[in-house]
Amino acid sequence: MNNIVPNSESKFLNQIKMLQSSSKETVIHTNTFSSFTKYMHTKRTIEDKIVEALKRLEKQDEKQLILLCGSVGDGKSHLLSYLKSAYSSLFLNIFVHNDATESYSPNESSIETLEKVLQGFNDGHTPTQHTIIAINLGVMHNFYVSQMEKGQFVQLRQFIDDNGVFNENLLFTDSNPDKKFQLYNFANERVFTLTSDGPKSPFLESIFTKIVQDNSDNPIYKAWKQDIEAGVLTIAHANYQLLQNETIRIRVLEKVYHVILRDKIMLSTRAFYNFIFTVIVPSELEIDQNKTGFSIEHTLPNLLFNHPDRSPLLEKIYTIDPLHIRVKETDELISNLHVLSEKQVFVQNIFNECEVDWQSNIYRNVYQQAIEKNQLQELSKFIIRMKDLTEPTVYETFHDFAKYLYCFHVGDKKLMGELFTIVKEAFIKWKGSPQPNYYFVSNDLSRPHRLAFQLKLREDVGESFGKQASSEVILQFDNYITLGFCKSIFNLDLRLYELLLKVKGGYRPNKNEMNVAIQFEDFYKQLLSMVEKDSDEVMIVRSADKSKYLITKPSFGSVKFEVEKVR
Repeated sequence: MNNIVPNSESKFLNQIKMLQSSSKETVIHTNTFSSFTKYMHTKRTIEDKIVEALKRLEKQDEKQLILLCGSVGDGKSHLLSYLKSAYSSLFLNIFVHNDATESYSPNESSIETLEKVLQGFNDGHTPTQHTIIAINLGVMHNFYVSQMEKGQFVQLRQFIDDNGVFNENLLFTDSNPDKKFQLYNFANERVFTLTSDGPKSPFLESIFTKIVQDNSDNPIYKAWKQDIEAGVLTIAHANYQLLQNETIRIRVLEKVYHVILRDKIMLSTRAFYNFIFTVIVPSELEIDQNKTGFSIEHTLPNLLFNHPDRSPLLEKIYTIDPLHIRVKETDELISNLHVLSEKQVFVQNIFNECEVDWQSNIYRNVYQQAIEKNQLQELSKFIIRMKDLTEPTVYETFHDFAKYLYCFHVGDKKLMGELFTIVKEAFIKWKGSPQPNYYFVSNDLSRPHRLAFQLKLREDVGESFGKQASSEVILQFDNYITLGFCKSIFNLDLRLYELLLKVKGGYRPNKNEMNVAIQFEDFYKQLLSMVEKDSDEVMIVRSADKSKYLITKPSFGSVKFEVEKVR
């Protein structure tokens, strides 16, 4: 295949640049709203709340301040721009300020400008108009600190304190609409929700669909179609075509949900746009659009799993590359690919068995080229990664944990019973058990003796268990499950769940993994410490021959300990 774009410049590559985080289309200010951003607008739960707040302002004589807060790139400015365009009459008597980089003069900081904008809401002042501000949490914190040092804005700072804006552990609820101040926090908008069918994100799904769908208002698709008809083809065109398949998009989103749940990362709307760009356009085409990028390493599966350097999100997804999971089927595939003479037929049969029809002429030519060049290692990586986007993922633990997280919030005792069985077996093997209901204090086999105490594990759950039993979709949740035994609980997140599954199978955690499990280790020690204080007996096990002795405290009126050898 020729590696030069024929005849003319790619319209598609020029259009899809709009998704890059540096693009002006993804950095929106309140006074601008292009046709593309209008097309890409996707409704969120918080939008209706803000519209209702704006409608209430029309009936309010007392001037109010509305704060829209959140993180960088989460869509605050986009939403304000959209609302000003769609509900212009609601903004006739409202002053709008976007704090991101705005200042009234080159010699004035954004904090100083913010102080002027909010002066009417300072203590002892009377505001002359309703005000709505989009403000990043970092900027809000800087403003809060600067005004605390000056002794100003006491009421506003008290409002911020009362709402726990800077408290990461407090789930913020939108403020009372009758107050002088109102606050709507984009940080409370979870990227995805929990359902009985697993994590879902109507918001991200809608963005993804709008980017790839055949729609007269979609400039990216129109440019892609024009390129195809003109014979202007690159690997990015094939990657874009692959994402037109809904199943592929759902599988890609599963990877996003996986790392968000496991690593507790914040994903802004701007970062998600950029992520889509990076799995479509290889860096080679970013640098030189006169190339086609026709190479198996530039296909979407490889851009998704093998380029941790291109974005923080891809850095996390790199860690769940299916190549990191060794299974029998994968070993057989690699072996056959190297041994069989009819490699083309073998590979074609693998892809024909896929439930998803994803093959394009460009992709077919790319993997045929890899066979001709004997790039069998690269080809095998492509096949394994492609299968992970067309079949159920090899990372079953993610789906299982998401299922347990959902059942915790809706109060499904049967499924929670399954989880308790896993945790109990891991607890037994954490430091070992000389016999049923006895647990070692230490797993240090270098000691001549080890102590074990008797403990009957009685299941307990945190206060949030079953609190959303009436909800089919869980909108607000933490990334962990609160559970334990004997009125002592710990937070089980995805990383710890993965580790406990390995421990259940007989695995011994290394030092780095013990950092993940520090809360479980403390939980284990706490339970054994409680038992040690109240117990009248202890089991001693000799490390050399595993012989066991039960030592019982002296009974009333006696000074001798009772020693019994346990068979």
